[in-house]
Amino acid sequence: MSELHHYLELNDPVAMVWRKGNSQDPFTDRNDLLPVINGIITLLEIPSSQHKVHIDGMVEINQELYNQTSALLPEQFLVNYANGSIQFHPQHEGATFSCKYKGKGLILYPASRIYAMVRRHPDVVKTLQEIIDEAHTKLNDTHLAMDQVEQAIREAHDASAKASMAADWASQAAANATDAAHNASHAVDSTKLLFKPAVSDMKELLRTHLNPQVGWTVQTYKDGIRYRYDGKDWVPIDIFGKNIQLVNEHTDGLMSSSEHSKLKSIPLETKERVIVFCLPSYLFQGVQNIVARFPFKGEIVGIKAICGVPGDTDSEIIIEKSMNMKDWHNIMSRPVQLDAFSHYDDGQAVVDRATVYAGDCFRLHVVKQGLNIQNVTVEMIIKI
Repeated sequence: MSELHHYLELNDPVAMVWRKGNSQDPFTDRNDLLPVINGIITLLEIPSSQHKVHIDGMVEINQELYNQTSALLPEQFLVNYANGSIQFHPQHEGATFSCKYKGKGLILYPASRIYAMVRRHPDVVKTLQEIIDEAHTKLNDTHLAMDQVEQAIREAHDASAKASMAADWASQAAANATDAAHNASHAVDSTKLLFKPAVSDMKELLRTHLNPQVGWTVQTYKDGIRYRYDGKDWVPIDIFGKNIQLVNEHTDGLMSSSEHSKLKSIPLETKERVIVFCLPSYLFQGVQNIVARFPFKGEIVGIKAICGVPGDTDSEIIIEKSMNMKDWHNIMSRPVQLDAFSHYDDGQAVVDRATVYAGDCFRLHVVKQGLNIQNVTVEMIIKI
């Protein structure tokens, strides 16, 4: 459960709702899509400085580096982990960014400390709490007036209901008579059977009887089903000839012989399986969120990688394995490497823990992030 901290012993204190960051009360994964206003984005929660803030295609700098340069480059941003604000280069004004981070909690300010200029000349200033209180008062007055109007409407409705009740009784009597005649006609239409010559199948039935009438009944001798036209659709009502023989390579049955031969040609098992990790948009350093579970015992025989947009610098990726989703181990002695300006990996990845057991889980860990690399796909080939 998140902890609530109050600051300043006043009637309306500032409150901070913090998460503990442990397994019982973990930090929350956040992905805020926000615009840059006056060179700043204010996150919806306070970010964890331990897990950092990730923005695709950009690099975070620390306060010490910013103090030395006193300026940000277009691809840089500065995070204030005390209040959750992010500073950007002026050229990004008005742009929208997706900010990924671990949320620690919120800083809550009371309405009594937020003010607004209500009128100028003379200046009239009110707090947000005062405005809310006035709104509640006016709403209460409005509700009282609405209650009186609704009471008058109810009385008018009661009078109208009594006047129309006699007319409803007369209309109901006429409707009952009409329904009785309709039900009698419907009973005749729903039970009569007008038999027509049998056809081969449903296609021939629809082609032969273009303008059927209610009650027409036709049997398809290929499957023994008898259909009746109900005025809208041909509806199956029964089936004859349940002794249709089973299919074989030479004779049609419950399926055609060609379909039977095709079904038998499909292999029942394959030799290899592939786990595919797709990382859309920009690549970011660290453990990725995608986790894949493999249900068979086998051996890893190859790992390949490709990217839609190559990076300006090299990227390195390793694959980690776990049996319990808690303890993760690197299975590679040489990582998958995507060289700068290349769409494909260098083919030099080495796996030193190739054995896979049923139930093993796998995930990607980006140990080196190439600048501007996008849309990375990693394939792990497993022989079973």
